[in-house]
Parts: sequence; structure tokens; C-alpha cells
Amino acid sequence: MEGDQLFELVEEYAAFGDHRTGSGVDHATTEWVAQQLADRGLTVEVSAYGFDRWQAHGDVTIDDEPIEHLALHGEWEGPVPGGPVLAAAYSVGFGGEQSFEAVAGAAQASGYSSAVLATDHPHGSLVGVNRAPGEETGFPIVLVPGREAGRLDGAEGSRIRVDLTAETTPGTTANVVASNGVEGRPLLLTTPMTGWFGCAGERGTGLAVFLDLVERLSDRPLLVLSTSGHELLYDGVRRWVADRNLDATAIVHVGADVASEAYGDGGVRSLATSRVAFCGGSTAVEAVGEAMTPGAWSFVPEPDAWLGEGEVWCQTGSPLLSVTGAGPWFHTPQDTPSNSTSPDSLAVCAAALGEAVEALDTAARG
Repeated sequence: MEGDQLFELVEEYAAFGDHRTGSGVDHATTEWVAQQLADRGLTVEVSAYGFDRWQAHGDVTIDDEPIEHLALHGEWEGPVPGGPVLAAAYSVGFGGEQSFEAVAGAAQASGYSSAVLATDHPHGSLVGVNRAPGEETGFPIVLVPGREAGRLDGAEGSRIRVDLTAETTPGTTANVVASNGVEGRPLLLTTPMTGWFGCAGERGTGLAVFLDLVERLSDRPLLVLSTSGHELLYDGVRRWVADRNLDATAIVHVGADVASEAYGDGGVRSLATSRVAFCGGSTAVEAVGEAMTPGAWSFVPEPDAWLGEGEVWCQTGSPLLSVTGAGPWFHTPQDTPSNSTSPDSLAVCAAALGEAVEALDTAARG
């Protein structure tokens, strides 16, 4: 596909809205991805599954003014208890990570009933945080944009209010599985569908390049998988891998911020340098690295540790190429098509990744 076509796919994906697992947006996106694959001649199965869907409703206010917020997933049930609120800055995603468990423990020990944390971001944005089911602290924690940090200072008592109620209800989501019917051991192409907010760069660029790979490699046996549950620490892919013995020539995971851009010296926007490609288990590692050079990924051959959903795929033992990263608007509401990518960057990354995948799969087939 041309760059403009790839960019249109990113726009279509982002336009659905907040891509949270189990939401109406998630269900609509699943149908869209399934149709995109069917339109490319693949046989498609929508593999639905149920899960416990946690949601919080209500407002967080400072001086009676509602502010943007994101309740940390699964931390409590029912209404947030009344009482003093711990208000503090929180370093996540940019400049390091703090421990939610440490925050919750200190807050409870000091008599606070909940915590409101301003997330650290260069532009003061709200930053979402992936959470695995079972990681909960049991203490109400709410994230707000970093630009609110100054207003939180000394905000105990009536100045800040957390009027939220949380509930867990039965939810449904789905993985999309497809094949192109070409005989032989398949090459597995996979990408996530869900994430934070519109996630144009985080997820949309990956889905566009993923669909380009499906077209580019249509003469090879393909098994294609688009997964849900990413922000629940890869719940969808973990379920899918656990249910089968995978037999693929190689696995290509098209992860976060595949073609995201950032501003560099002189205010010129280009492909973000915080994008990484990992490759291992193949005789073609060197050739893969060379092919990916135009896409400006940092290339890590035979890594000791993988990032993102590559953490799951590396356990299969198959040759693996996994790309991931974090653009400047990663996990923020400002991750929009115009902020995060361009037709030129999408075209460059799609072409580079396509050549790399061809080298990986050709080597695996001997």
C-alpha cells in the first residue's frame, strides 16, 4: 500500500475512540479488523472469550471543577470511601517508574482513603498504565494529567474529591484469527488491537503495517492473529498461546508505535528513536537487521529479554521478530494520527519490515 492508504487505515482505527478491552469500541474494532482481513481474501474467525470487566464511574474534582482522570484498573469495588486524599506526582512511562504497591502502602499507613497521582509526561498529559489482573493493591488510586500536579499540592480535605464507584461485570472481547489458504507451514503475523485512548501511533500504525504485510506476503502460507486485552498485560495473546501447540516457520509481532514520529533537533519531526526491533532464533538475524535499517529502529539481535508482547511470543521457541516502542504520545489521549505519524513514515516502515520478514521466513523454510 501507498503511504496515504496506510495513513487512512490509522485514521479509521483511531476514529473508533477509546480502545479499551471489552468496550463497544473494542467490539466495533474487532469487526473492522475481521472485515479488513476478509477483504484481503483470508478466511477469518472471530474467537470470542469472556472476562471480568472492571470499570469506574464518576468524577474527580479540584475546587468543584471536574478534571480528566483514569482510575487504576481493578483497585477497588464500590464507592471510594470518604476521607483524606493523598495527592502526589507519579513518575510513569517518562523518567522512570514508581511502585503502586509502595504508594498504596504508605497512603494507608498514613490514614488516607485514596490517592490521586499526577502522571509525569513532558507535555503534562495523562498517561495510562497497563495492569495485569491480579496485580491490584486493593486501594483506590486515580491518575490525573501531569499538568494538574501543581494544583494537587496540599490538596487534602474538601479541595480535592474522588467521587468514583467501581464495579466488575461480565465482559466479552475477542481475538481475530485468519489464514490465507496457501499450503505449507505458516508464518505467523500478529498485532494487538486494544490499548489506551485512540492510540493511533501505539496501535494504529501497527495495524496498518500489519495489513500491509498480509498483502505483501500473500503468496506465502500465513496465519494471522490480532489480539485483545493488551492493556490487561497481554491477556488476549496469553490466552491464545496457552490453548495450542504452535507450529509456525517464524513469528512476527508488530507491536507498539511501529511508525510513530517525534520532534528532533531543529524542530524537524521524524521516526522516533525510542522504537526497538528484537530478533532471535534465526540464521537470518543479520539480514533482518540490515533490511530494517531504513525504518530507524534500534536493532537488538538475540536479546536476553524481550519487551511488550514479545515477552509471550519468545516462549514459543520459534524464530521471532518483534517490534515495539514508545512515541512521545504513548498511552496518552493526544496519541492521534496527526500528532503521531505520517504517510511517509508509514510507507518507509512498511517497506523495511516487509523485507525483513521475507528474509526471516525464507531462512526458516531453508
